[in-house]
Amino acid sequence: MYGIYYNTPINFKQLIEKKDVEKTNLDQSIAKYINILVTSSFGECKFNDMLGCNIWEMDFDLLSDTNSLRDKFKNDIKETIMMNESRLNLLEVEVSIGVSQIPSYRNSIRFKKKVMMKINGLIKKTNRPFNFYGYFFIGPLSQI
Repeated sequence: MYGIYYNTPINFKQLIEKKDVEKTNLDQSIAKYINILVTSSFGECKFNDMLGCNIWEMDFDLLSDTNSLRDKFKNDIKETIMMNESRLNLLEVEVSIGVSQIPSYRNSIRFKKKVMMKINGLIKKTNRPFNFYGYFFIGPLSQI
């Protein structure tokens, strides 16, 4: 249905019980879709092999320096959003890479590369500004 956006992940129990599925607004729908696009690899989505991002191809790239890795991520994120998110006029993508401490399963601390992204654009339907801030960890790719 046009103009109705569903929250992800979908609660399939509610769906099976024929209850209303949780809905969200346009901004949140775009933000969640960008997150899915950026953290998915090509071929992972069965109905569209081109849905995804090249980040998975560089996930264990230990030889590239941080600046070239940042530039690759920025270009890949920008290309993925422009190709797949038709509700947004993309204006700017900023990417920074840092190191973050993450608790481990064995009460120790692990260090992982943290990729932070800032995406600015205009929502086509409303011509309102759209700002998205997100992050994920690489080596291997993960979210917390």
